Amino acid sequence: MVDKNGYILTNNHVVDKATRIKVKFMSDDTEYAARVIGTDKDTDLAVIKVDKTNLIPAKIGNSDALQVGDWAMAIGSPFGFEETVTAGIVSALARDIGAEATTFQHFIQTDAAINPGNSGGPLLNINGEVIGINTMIASRSGGYQGIGFAMPINTAVKVYNDVIKQGHVTRGSVGISLQPENPELLKVYGADHGVFVQSVFPDTPADKAGIKAEDIVTAINGKPVHKRQDLIDIVADSPVGSNLKFSIVRDKKPMTLEVAVGDRTKTFAEQYGGKAKTGGDNPAEGMQMRFGMTVQPLRPSDRQQMNLKGNGGALIASVEPGSFAEDIGLQKGDVIVELNRQPVSTPEDVKKIQSALKPGDAVAFHVMRQAVGPRGGGDWQPLYLAGKVPETSQ
Repeated sequence: MVDKNGYILTNNHVVDKATRIKVKFMSDDTEYAARVIGTDKDTDLAVIKVDKTNLIPAKIGNSDALQVGDWAMAIGSPFGFEETVTAGIVSALARDIGAEATTFQHFIQTDAAINPGNSGGPLLNINGEVIGINTMIASRSGGYQGIGFAMPINTAVKVYNDVIKQGHVTRGSVGISLQPENPELLKVYGADHGVFVQSVFPDTPADKAGIKAEDIVTAINGKPVHKRQDLIDIVADSPVGSNLKFSIVRDKKPMTLEVAVGDRTKTFAEQYGGKAKTGGDNPAEGMQMRFGMTVQPLRPSDRQQMNLKGNGGALIASVEPGSFAEDIGLQKGDVIVELNRQPVSTPEDVKKIQSALKPGDAVAFHVMRQAVGPRGGGDWQPLYLAGKVPETSQ
């Protein structure tokens, strides 16, 4: 996408490793030198500037108005064949690409042929309006197999405007980490929908507003929140310094908190640092639990060796493969601090609480897990795991 002043929006990976950037335009064989104005790795987008004016700007469409089945055309230079146009339909919207995607990449999927060399080119609608930036393909051969992905133009325009105005992209953040969606976990904590707050980073907007771990965010400014991405997108798109009304459930009671939006790069600037490695295996005798795990006491010397602060908790010494504990994500080395919102200080506490549970009951574990730091053991972080008690618990 190009505007009349020579600013071009393209993929970051197209220009990232280039030592010199040359641009050619359709119906013009001249190569023009270009320079990078700014990039955004979170969306793999870059803005470059070519020394040519009076260009005919691309017409921008509205990717939010797209529907599955709409016609789409991709333009690029696949395999070096310049000015190639391919056509197809929009196959899916807001598509996430697993491990290859970042938090802010939600693609248009199309069967318009996209091949190596199409990256950075426009995806057009039937009116010739740009609706996306061609980004990648899903292929086992390296060539077109009917599945291509483009960054929605509405997302790209936001990046473009930020880079032109300030040289970088600013996204909002409030300073919380969120649990993956788990209906059983929400049920135990008193909500039928929303996202579960795993932890609140100190001295962040969320911390200052009074949000706490184990809160469930059900809506922001009256807009329902059903999954983590809903919350992330709303906050990231909000202007830094603006206030958002968070509707939350705490201890099964609804309440509203006003949270200021911070700059994401500043909110998380100092949150990642390594500490001493955990002590690993504990020689204390463990107690076998029917969920398929062994739990053992956590002695003061163990806490010191593991660099784990606080009191209480029971250490998971082992998890049986294929057990209920493994299925919900519990791991060896986790420290159970609560089970179904009841405090845990010893393996006997775990055994007592689980003995009252029946098959089909919702069960939620609040555990502490040590992150992997650059030198081994990292900070201990809270984690909330939940599931339904199976008919035959181990």
